[in-house]
Amino acid sequence: MSKDLYRVVASTQSHPYPVYRFYREPSEWHCNGTVKVSCKDGKVDVKILEKDSANVHTLSVWSDDGPITARLIEQINHAEKP
Repeated sequence: MSKDLYRVVASTQSHPYPVYRFYREPSEWHCNGTVKVSCKDGKVDVKILEKDSANVHTLSVWSDDGPITARLIEQINHAEKP
């Protein structure tokens, strides 16, 4: 009788949380996808649903009685493990 040994590996996501990159006053940035714009309380939020990906990016533009401020939040993929 022979004993065949085998290893079982569970299929789990190693990073269940999203990873973001933040930009303050970005001079240039581009992405292909669907755009959703909302205006509320003097603030404009632009959500970009990246094409062929689950990533969602957000561009917020507002002014607190001064110069216009912009903040870009880019959702990025996790780095692959070697």
